Amino acid sequence: MTGNSNKPWLIDGHTGAATSYGQLLAGLNRAAVQIASLYQPATGAEALGEITKAMAFSEEITLFDTDFGEREIEAMGFSRSSLNQLRPVKQSRAVDLSTLTAAAAGHSAARIGLFTSGSTGLPKLVWQKISNLARAVKVSARHGEAVWALAYNPTHVAGIQVYLQALANGCTVVNVYGLDRAQVLTALERHRVTHLSATPSFYRLLLPADRTLPAIRSVTLGGESSDAALLERLRPFFPSARFHNVYASTEAGTLLVAEGDTFAIAPGLEGKVVLRDGKVHVHRSLLGEFSGQEPGAQGQGQSNAEWYDTGDVVEVVSTGPLRFRIVARERDWVNVGGSKVDPHEVETALGEHPGVKQVRVFGRKNSVMGNILCAEVVAVGGLSAKGEKPRGRRDSQPLTEAALRAFVAERLQPFKVPRMIRFVDSLATTRTGKLSRTADGGQKPET
Repeated sequence: MTGNSNKPWLIDGHTGAATSYGQLLAGLNRAAVQIASLYQPATGAEALGEITKAMAFSEEITLFDTDFGEREIEAMGFSRSSLNQLRPVKQSRAVDLSTLTAAAAGHSAARIGLFTSGSTGLPKLVWQKISNLARAVKVSARHGEAVWALAYNPTHVAGIQVYLQALANGCTVVNVYGLDRAQVLTALERHRVTHLSATPSFYRLLLPADRTLPAIRSVTLGGESSDAALLERLRPFFPSARFHNVYASTEAGTLLVAEGDTFAIAPGLEGKVVLRDGKVHVHRSLLGEFSGQEPGAQGQGQSNAEWYDTGDVVEVVSTGPLRFRIVARERDWVNVGGSKVDPHEVETALGEHPGVKQVRVFGRKNSVMGNILCAEVVAVGGLSAKGEKPRGRRDSQPLTEAALRAFVAERLQPFKVPRMIRFVDSLATTRTGKLSRTADGGQKPET
């Protein structure tokens, strides 16, 4: 990177307000710098600022989501009054650009406490060293030319890893997390973003591809299962981009990166990431430290004390060399009358209908079947619950529940056809931007 202190460090994707690297360093080098060991930021900029402070001074920090409510915080063993209490940091020397970028590349003794997404229960605290979070960071002059969009929650592992990659190369970060489609597209174009990493749910929000974004050179999908159909729908949007998939978790950080949707074990991780019983297992040496309940206690098995069963189900594409796809999370599967249904498979089938923009499939408890399969659909152009013709569509056939059910019945076994299909304006997601798999749409912020 260059030593240009006027270069933007962080740009607010909504307002366009920018903070330069010079301003960031001035804040780190002022007298009596303070940090909050237990921190609940009000904004993404505040989160990134405190994370930077922790890295620069090798401090320890625990990050709480902005929407964690008081009862949720107490249930996790903390009190709201203990959050955001400042204490002095030890400033042994001035922080410059080179020491800051080196810290982001893994040369920091800082530890960050992160909470799992909590999509199936109370969030659990995982401690990660910066050196572990920066495992996949790449540094070069070419990487220093990137402009990164931050589309992930900055208090979760994916957001922090995007930030580390950008900061380690002195790149500009454009914060688009939480913005709507129009705001995101405007920010990507206005600030000439070149690198975008987000969940498949985020990318589906951007569809349909009614324009091109040729400045974007790299598109990465992570956090959820993706599919080839989504990649094909995105290619007209990003004609200059290379497409990647990343496999990561709060417990282990980034483990695998692939072009397209097919993964291989990366050099250096042989024998530490393995496939057993059709699932991904990770050696304990790659994991963070756990506070309280150990991983695997929420339905994910453990082969022995050395291996962590992620619960991610795989499909082997080839054995020589080993290539595989991540199919689904085992805990997401729905038991319908004794038959297990992968909701991702049903979502893919529904998503093939030209009138479907987004879809969420989940199970709802039923006294007879155990669960019934349900789907929520966002139609192209918008659609009312009465099945009226979507705005912006020119075909004569309105999109209805019966039409969708018949469409899926031609592609899937009968027990995989949703019993209930509801049309909605938007889909419920978790705090990390993934589709919620609970019947009530997952967690809602506590007031």
